[in-house]
Amino acid sequence: MKTSIFKFLVLAAVVGMVYISCNNSPKQKEEKLNDAKDEVVDAKEDLAKSKLDSIGDFNKYKESIENKLIENERKIAELKAKNTSKDKSTQELYVKQLDKLEMKNAELKHKIEDYKQGPEQKWELFKIDFNKDVDDLGKSISNMAERNMKK
Repeated sequence: MKTSIFKFLVLAAVVGMVYISCNNSPKQKEEKLNDAKDEVVDAKEDLAKSKLDSIGDFNKYKESIENKLIENERKIAELKAKNTSKDKSTQELYVKQLDKLEMKNAELKHKIEDYKQGPEQKWELFKIDFNKDVDDLGKSISNMAERNMKK
């Protein structure tokens, strides 16, 4: 009988320790819930700030690109006005090439205006490709200007 009482006491002590160590008090649960709510609020604020920053960056980039495209339009118009080729067929070819550059410039203008922001990785790829296209167009315009000066 003594052993069964002893076993019962040991079992009760173990159960008591497990119960005490679980510590499922409502106050602690409420504190954890409040901490989680605060973290969610902070995360939402960070997300909103990040969106505003990326929108600001996009708008700055778009403005600088639009300025470059306007400058390209001006250069193309100058080249058309300065077309001094004496040969009629050469002059027509030159105008066709300038028309192609003008169309490419217009395409780039529409592409940047129609761009919808998406994931940042997609934006970075778009920006890299778009910068390459704008640079290529600028080089083509410069080459046309050099050819016109040589004539």
